[in-house]
Amino acid sequence: MEKSFNRSMRIAQELQKNISMIIQFSLKDPRIMTMITVSQVQVSKDLSHAQVFLSFFDKNKKMNIKEILIILNNSTGYIRKLLCKKMRLRIMPIIVFCYDDTLLKGNKISLLLKKN
Repeated sequence: MEKSFNRSMRIAQELQKNISMIIQFSLKDPRIMTMITVSQVQVSKDLSHAQVFLSFFDKNKKMNIKEILIILNNSTGYIRKLLCKKMRLRIMPIIVFCYDDTLLKGNKISLLLKKN
């Protein structure tokens, strides 16, 4: 019988918590003018790669999503360095930031269902 709560899930949850704290408090990039939430982290089985899914809240829609992702993907070295100080892992995963558009898709489906 396989464990329902394996190590990769625990590490993914810990990474999600720590990355959101780093983006919120330690990343002081003046180009990012929007609120960023880490919605999910998927870690590979060998714990060497992590996909971090982000959603953005921007009232003014000034920042382009691609620009923010480029900025964050360029700062992964700094984020990994801060994660190494917070977490005790043998191998710190390589981080790739991705846009999470499930909220927009959910709203679109909800509007379609309300029309019918």
